[in-house]
Amino acid sequence: MKTVNAPYLYTGEGSAIDNYNRPKSQLKNIVQASRNSSKNNWGFFDKKNKQHRTILSQLRTLQWVVKNEKWGEVPDLNRFGEFLKSDKSPVRKPLKDMTPEEVSKIISCLDSITIKNFK
Repeated sequence: MKTVNAPYLYTGEGSAIDNYNRPKSQLKNIVQASRNSSKNNWGFFDKKNKQHRTILSQLRTLQWVVKNEKWGEVPDLNRFGEFLKSDKSPVRKPLKDMTPEEVSKIISCLDSITIKNFK
């Protein structure tokens, strides 16, 4: 059985229709802000890309993680983005803009970092 929200009396300022549409405009602003921040953060990834998931796994292995209330520990994409911008990175591009060959270079670089850290 489908539950229906009970109607309520609008007592705010402005029109009731504007109040009804406000959450949609707030959501639009949030989506726009996330798109802008994804251009600034070089560590953003595509969860469907197998190479990107490999990188996330390597970040966990390297213990480049941050605490998250919902998921526990998650890879630190800010730290990874700063690594991609640094001189230590073999390819200085945002992760989403890289070709598969360039991502392979990053993967092999993270492999060597892992070996050096845990040897």
